[in-house]
Amino acid sequence: MRLLKALVPLSLLVSMSVTGAPEKPRIQSPIERITSHVYRIGTLIVDTAARTVTAPGSINMDKGSVEYLAVTPRGKTYESFLRLDVQPMYLNLALILIGCKSKNVLQYQGQNKTPEGAPVTITVHWHNKFGIAKEARAEDFLTLMPGNHPMPPHPWVFTGSRILPQGYEADMVGSLVAIWHDPAAVMDNPLPTGADDGWVVNTARTPPQFTPIHVVFKAVG
Repeated sequence: MRLLKALVPLSLLVSMSVTGAPEKPRIQSPIERITSHVYRIGTLIVDTAARTVTAPGSINMDKGSVEYLAVTPRGKTYESFLRLDVQPMYLNLALILIGCKSKNVLQYQGQNKTPEGAPVTITVHWHNKFGIAKEARAEDFLTLMPGNHPMPPHPWVFTGSRILPQGYEADMVGSLVAIWHDPAAVMDNPLPTGADDGWVVNTARTPPQFTPIHVVFKAVG
């Protein structure tokens, strides 16, 4: 809990009172301790024992070209496979809490350079039309054109976005997980083909658009 207090403003964790003065209204904390190793950070559930972060969202695109695996509702939803209802800074914090370290070596979008950072697997969970629980790796939903080459299984990397004079870049642009390299995103695709912009949704594997999902990020190693 000491780490949480160091990373979150004190005003968000406690309310103060002054002798002889009415107590100030309590501010709802974005962080809640659920058990000894499970926390809620905004809409995220963080399990420091399992080293997982679970995020809610939906299928944003069930066909077409994509440059992002996931964005927030304020992000580039016209080119993202998933829409996650999370705040990027909270995802950054959650990944740190499960032991991940970020490293952003990218300077611009589409740069032909291998992103670095802690490896993290990404799994999508949903229920089909019969109510049966399903899950698949994020890579299963993507193919590269021309040639319809499936994305091979691999961990993604925690790049961490950038702190700009205006603020945390991922919060400003809503970029969470990039397929086509993007220094603004919290996470990126480390494959050499991450510099290619020919990625499309694998319609044969993808649930219908707007299907509710949750995504599990799990630290590797």
